[in-house]
Amino acid sequence: MREIREINRGGYGVVHEVLVGRQHLARKTFNPITPDEDLREKLKKRFKREVRIQSKIHHPNIMPVLDSDLDAVVPWFTMPLASESFEQKIIRDRSQGLVDIAAWQDILAAVEELHRLGYVHRDLKPQNLLWLDDKWTLADFGLILPVARDTTIISSSHSAYGSHFYAAPEQLTDFRNAPEQADIFALGCVLHDNVESTPSRIPFAQIRSSGPYAVILEKCTEFDPRRRFPKVAALRSALFDQWRISQLEQPIADDADVLKDVLSSPTDADAWRRFLAHVEGLQARDRHILLSSVNADVLMELKGLDDILFTRMMNLISEWVEGTGFDFNFCDVIGDRLVTTYGVSPVRIRCQIVLSLLELSVSHNRWHVMKQAGSLLDHAADNDLIDRFLIELGLNSGLRSKLERIEEVISWPRERWHPKIAAYLNQANVDNAEQ
Repeated sequence: MREIREINRGGYGVVHEVLVGRQHLARKTFNPITPDEDLREKLKKRFKREVRIQSKIHHPNIMPVLDSDLDAVVPWFTMPLASESFEQKIIRDRSQGLVDIAAWQDILAAVEELHRLGYVHRDLKPQNLLWLDDKWTLADFGLILPVARDTTIISSSHSAYGSHFYAAPEQLTDFRNAPEQADIFALGCVLHDNVESTPSRIPFAQIRSSGPYAVILEKCTEFDPRRRFPKVAALRSALFDQWRISQLEQPIADDADVLKDVLSSPTDADAWRRFLAHVEGLQARDRHILLSSVNADVLMELKGLDDILFTRMMNLISEWVEGTGFDFNFCDVIGDRLVTTYGVSPVRIRCQIVLSLLELSVSHNRWHVMKQAGSLLDHAADNDLIDRFLIELGLNSGLRSKLERIEEVISWPRERWHPKIAAYLNQANVDNAEQ
């Protein structure tokens, strides 16, 4: 392993480009900038923990660990060599006034995966977002914290690690107990870097902006974590609504009028009747802009207003999702909307939602949506849904291949399916073997 150059140096580690055989990799070595031996031992434990966590998370937007030696006198690990950081991309995009939707979908997917597993990163910043194999990946897990506490706590309550210009105020006063919303705060700061030509902010303070992203930036960086976006999915939805207005194709005049009525007055039943009649009268290919503009909050308003209108709307959405080739970056937004409405839907609509998620996830090979589909068909699924889904399985042989594709792509163990689904798949394998 031959060192080529130093790439970056942080509070307790240094990253070099190294040559291993003919492969160029990045190697992170434990090398804290402190003479305090007690602190060095504490940081060494954190470094080893970083490697162990990062090596066990398998996701396309999480930087993989290739090799490591944590028992060496100077512990180290290697990872693929990234071509640039998000910091460098932001500088390019600022000059063109761009916000890269695809990049942000990668970033949000990475953070959402950490939160799904119960971890908080606590050091999100552009330098830790790296371009690798045509996608953005999240790296540098040195400050990661499980939401469910370890029996051994490495951080003291008064530690203030992290980069101050991206850290939430609670990290300054109670670092050990920083919630998931600390990462939401940091994402707001990264977004601020991305959308402002000359970003300037006070560490640990709410961002004030007059630009088109002002409301999103302010909500991300509320002083009280409870007032921020509660989940990555909520931030994703808000960002997509902003992109829909500023960067994506806009509806034609007649479509725009009926859309505006339901978005501005989602509790107006007559507005919904006009909207639904209008959409139902369009060809399937012409419904995309209208249906993509109705977010989960508006759908939930409709559910509270009128069950029949809600059912008509969800029928349209299911047909649209199953029959549309979506932009890859929009898949997670659609998945989030379907999962939100799933919880308030009757069994027929719940089954349609599951079928739509399966089609969307497999046809677009989107990990996030595959996990959403899996979570709705796992052990916690109610029997009414499972019995209805089994009927669909018997009618549509293609559904089985979708379930097996999810097992293959995201390493979904068969035993994680609801027992009735697992039994169906096992019996189908036996039947095939006997033929």
